[in-house]
Amino acid sequence: MRISRRTLVAAAACAALAPAAALSQSYPARPVKLISPFAPGGGTDILGRLIAQRFGEVFNGTMIVENRAGAGGNVGAQSVARSDPDGYTLLMAVNSYTINANITKAVPFDLQRDFVPIGMVATSPFVLVAHPSLPVKSVQELIAYARGKPGELNFGSAGVATAPHLAMELFQIATGTKMVHLPYQGSGPNVTGLLRGDVQVSAIALNSIEGFIGTDQVRVLAVMSPERLPQLPQVPTVAESGVPDFAVDLWYALLAPRDTPLTIVAKLSADLKTVLEMPAARDAMIKVGYIPAYSGPVALANTIDRDLARWKDVIERAKLRID
Repeated sequence: MRISRRTLVAAAACAALAPAAALSQSYPARPVKLISPFAPGGGTDILGRLIAQRFGEVFNGTMIVENRAGAGGNVGAQSVARSDPDGYTLLMAVNSYTINANITKAVPFDLQRDFVPIGMVATSPFVLVAHPSLPVKSVQELIAYARGKPGELNFGSAGVATAPHLAMELFQIATGTKMVHLPYQGSGPNVTGLLRGDVQVSAIALNSIEGFIGTDQVRVLAVMSPERLPQLPQVPTVAESGVPDFAVDLWYALLAPRDTPLTIVAKLSADLKTVLEMPAARDAMIKVGYIPAYSGPVALANTIDRDLARWKDVIERAKLRID
């Protein structure tokens, strides 16, 4: 059964009372593997390597990143779910797993049952962008334009049922608009489509579009994060632009196999918090388009529950299914 939030809180409290030296002497006794479930060079891999490098400085051990790509991240996640629950194999998880659980029956693990949350690492906010040929300069102008031309405006994404796709489906639900979806095979091709003008609007992760912001190739309308971004302080949020309570982004988190000793979970979570408070780590993450966003095991469990429910609703309303 899934570890309850109450148990996690109690374990964290007990770990806090335990002598730090005792914990550090017993764990880690050998290198800890952080499984990146996507190919080298991608956003998850880059972030995982930043975190792994700093972890070694905090818990007096070694953390190495191992890439196990395939099946949209499912291969790597399944390998962690089946690993020994001893704290030596962890997963760099991304919130696409909360979408996949609702979009297909082929997911070979249960996100809530087979893992125990360690902590949130970072978010990679979506930026709502338009091609300059589109005669809109704000979210409200986009909404008015789309409502006046239902089904004529298109939006691009990194693929069917990806997080950028679902972000735009949620935007349409929240604004009462209807646009045509142009799915690409990945974020790179979607960005290329936008730059060429084939794509009129898109929600693109900051780290994928940041290099083009400020040029005449794209027009930034808003950020989809709950608050303005340190990288783009002059750009309003979608919520500020007249769509109340709207917020969606990519998030990245550390998970361990179920039944991992809770003292180890608590130590890893505390060490993650320390890492994310290090100025050098924070600066390195912000430089490549991430926002450090630590939260502990209970808050992460709540986030997973919330996103599973939210994307279930969006997927049902958009009538999406991949079996």
